[in-house]
Amino acid sequence: MPARSPVRGKATRRERRFVRTAGFFRALPPLVESALPTRLKGIRHRARSSQAQWFYADPRLHFEAWWHANTGRLELGLHLEAEPAVNDRIAAGLARQLLMIKARLGQQLDLEPWDRGWVRLYETYAVEVFDASQIKRTAARIAELIVVIWPMCQELRKGDAKIRLAERE
Repeated sequence: MPARSPVRGKATRRERRFVRTAGFFRALPPLVESALPTRLKGIRHRARSSQAQWFYADPRLHFEAWWHANTGRLELGLHLEAEPAVNDRIAAGLARQLLMIKARLGQQLDLEPWDRGWVRLYETYAVEVFDASQIKRTAARIAELIVVIWPMCQELRKGDAKIRLAERE
């Protein structure tokens, strides 16, 4: 039911603001890749209207920029969406290094379990305008997250190959 306006008894609607974000998320991937050092080039990506993801071999382990329209916040971070055992192993390793990660990237990062055995290491920001300046800041921040966090994930995943070989034997 619409709220009553104090002016002349007219009903006012609480309108949800619609923000166009598709162009923003399509603009991010090339800027993120160009900001990465040579050793981390070759990252793949996918972009949708309200999110973009960057990943290497396994798209279930990806960095993500995700617009939460209901809260007006932009989430940036690492999403671990593989099998729970893989996610837990990587998350446990990141948890052991969380003080160092926060020292390099900021105290606003949170590491938490999420839906379906997934885990995320992320931060959120209130965003009002998705302009060129916001694109540059977001791309730079995603690249910074990748540079610091991805090498740790690679080290923590080294046991995956041994596990797969043992399963075949």
